[in-house]
Amino acid sequence: MEDGPTGLDLLAVCGTLMPGASAWSMLRPLVATDEGACLLPGTVYDTGRGYPAFRLGDGPGAPARLVRLREPEAALPILDDYEGPEYERSRLTLADGTPCWVYVWIAPLSGMPVLPDGWLR
Repeated sequence: MEDGPTGLDLLAVCGTLMPGASAWSMLRPLVATDEGACLLPGTVYDTGRGYPAFRLGDGPGAPARLVRLREPEAALPILDDYEGPEYERSRLTLADGTPCWVYVWIAPLSGMPVLPDGWLR
């Protein structure tokens, strides 16, 4: 996982960590504020394993939620462990110029269908 600049406390989530999704209860105590919806540049894929894969780049875009972490230095290692080796934490600048962290799928995508509307579970 990437070490980041001190003070970067925004995280964009587009899968199981979104409010109301299966892992929100794990993320919620780490969040200071919900900054609202955003759209990530890229594509969301269905892994078939109960969680999505997000890849940066061209694509339909990924509906996401931007959250401000209460203590990023403590929260990010927890989230890195949760995301596991198939993901890499990367710095991203949103279209409006806002810098944030996002977890990007780095494992193969073979056979995974595109979810053009993002992860809706």
